Amino acid sequence: MLTLSIIDSLSLPGSGDRRNEDQMGWTAHCAFVIDGATGLGPDFVVGRHDSDAAWLATFAKVHFEETIAPGRAIADIVRSTNALARRIVTFAANGRDMPAWNLPVAGFQMVHIEGDAVVTHGLGDCTLFLRDGAGETSAHSALPDIAGIEKAAAREAIEKSGGLSKLPRLVDEPTLMARERALRSTYNSPKSGIWTLGAAPEAADYLVSAPLPAQFPLTGLLCSDGFAALATNYGRYEPDEMIDMAKREGLAPLGAHLREIETLEDPDGLIYPRMKPSDDATAVLFEIRSAAQPA
Repeated sequence: MLTLSIIDSLSLPGSGDRRNEDQMGWTAHCAFVIDGATGLGPDFVVGRHDSDAAWLATFAKVHFEETIAPGRAIADIVRSTNALARRIVTFAANGRDMPAWNLPVAGFQMVHIEGDAVVTHGLGDCTLFLRDGAGETSAHSALPDIAGIEKAAAREAIEKSGGLSKLPRLVDEPTLMARERALRSTYNSPKSGIWTLGAAPEAADYLVSAPLPAQFPLTGLLCSDGFAALATNYGRYEPDEMIDMAKREGLAPLGAHLREIETLEDPDGLIYPRMKPSDDATAVLFEIRSAAQPA
């Protein structure tokens, strides 16, 4: 028998001026983080004065926690989540024409106990950093290469604008906004290969899953891309160092270091190109043990 324990969790909004579009959650058999993608339109679909991304992340969290159960495939959960989300979005649109780039989307990464095995599942650019009982560390993401693509686009826009402080959001730069809308329009289609939580039930067919090592205990960090940036963009920690520090001191010092880099060391994104001065940053530190092992 395998048991999941949540050691610590943290979710930091990227800005005090807007909703945190990340979520996190867990049950007895799984833990996950969800990262809503910031909207690219002037209007909201679900709620006129809020955030569609925040709505979707919260909706998916609740649906996951209520419907994930032993023996039920995570692909089925994703399909039902997106099918119901599509019904809600269609109702809320009330006949308005909604371009694909204006539909709410979100990524997620999950660790799930399935009988005597542990599997990670995901869509989008959230990340699992994992260390097994043999001391080996690995990283798992449905889109491991997208951070480099976004970094290149951010660098180009920062060079044009002069820095992140020149725009409320870097994506508001007209050329980058047009590029991002064109890319977002291809989400949840074979053209892009980027599949998400949202209004496309067929995304369940492209769920990225991987079995995790059976050397217990497993210790892991589930991260939205805003938190994983400590390793993936800023290069301040190796994944095993992040896990060690989180276990030793909790997640708050890592979150503080993240914001220090973004607000004090590189507020304009000239050293570490990125789309926003600070992104929402969420992490869950967990451990999975076999009942045969001492705590």
